[in-house]
Amino acid sequence: MNTAWTWTFDRYDPKTERVVEALCTLGNGRFATRGAAPESPADAVHYPGTYMAGCYNWLPSQVAGKQVGNEDMVNLPDWTRVRYRCLPEDGPAGEWLTPDDPSLRHHRAVLDLHAGTLSRRMLFQDGHGRRLGVTHTRLVHMADPYLAAQQSTFRASGWRGTIEIQSVLDGDVTNAGVARYRALNGRHLTGHRAGVGADGIAWLSCETTSLRTRIGIAVRTSSRPLAAVTLSCTEEATAQTFRLPISRGHPVVVLKAAALYSSLDRPAGDPLTSAVEHVTHAPDFATALAGHQAAWEDLWSRGEVKVPGEAGRILRLHAFHVLQTLSPHTAELDVGVPARGLHGEAYRGHVFWDELFVTPYLTLHLPEVARAVPPRGGAG
Repeated sequence: MNTAWTWTFDRYDPKTERVVEALCTLGNGRFATRGAAPESPADAVHYPGTYMAGCYNWLPSQVAGKQVGNEDMVNLPDWTRVRYRCLPEDGPAGEWLTPDDPSLRHHRAVLDLHAGTLSRRMLFQDGHGRRLGVTHTRLVHMADPYLAAQQSTFRASGWRGTIEIQSVLDGDVTNAGVARYRALNGRHLTGHRAGVGADGIAWLSCETTSLRTRIGIAVRTSSRPLAAVTLSCTEEATAQTFRLPISRGHPVVVLKAAALYSSLDRPAGDPLTSAVEHVTHAPDFATALAGHQAAWEDLWSRGEVKVPGEAGRILRLHAFHVLQTLSPHTAELDVGVPARGLHGEAYRGHVFWDELFVTPYLTLHLPEVARAVPPRGGAG
């Protein structure tokens, strides 16, 4: 059910999933993460993406026998990925579950504009009546511009056993989200290093190929109940595998906190060191959520669009996405207004004249951000 402050998508449709992912993007003016299902890697239906304001890279491509250059806003490592499967006591191990699995019985995604959160709720049921309910709640912290978090809750019905869960930090990503650009070289990241520290924090560093912008990302994953963790790493990814007991009335919770830094940050420092230190001291999910919601409440007190009816609901959605691309954190950055915000790769993240459309709103509600947005121009 949609309300003045929520947008609800009550069914899963592969044909429209890319639109839902874009509409459900979460950001804080410094970086944003598309609202993709955490179960699925990039494929014909799903496209996870994380983009940082001002993080671009130039690449050469061969097109019709000629070398051309393309500059893109870079798709950064995916911090959201969570895989899971059921290991019932009375049957064989199940497959890794995704929204595309035929056992999906219910799916609902809810974008809460007031709280700045995305929730996905799914129910899977196999041929023996065994059910698994899954709820993901995600935020990109509006008070802490380096932090994001995701809580996944699993509930069993009609069976007991073990649930196997993998928390993945995936740096093997490309820019391939827009069909008309796929003939261009989209591999903007190189020099990957990944690992998991003795404290259980997964980390990954890389840099852009030509501009040499260094990226550091660290993820802290924990579970309730606590469990031993199996680790696997490549140069481009880490996977932490949990096997946890589950039964009716005894849910399993997995929490991911992620910190993202780059060499564009000021004051300058080592991005990976900063990311690991930041996520080490990040608050638990409930505390992070409370601080995030308080920051959004303050932002809406300054920038709410008060128009009645359906027109107001639609304008509020647009204001929400503007505030995720241009927040008070943006005032500290030397960045413009990408044509599609930080929500995807259309227009390759280029900055044209879009500040003309958003500057009146910013001038009225967030004048410090309006002053900081540099005037740009471009041809259509």
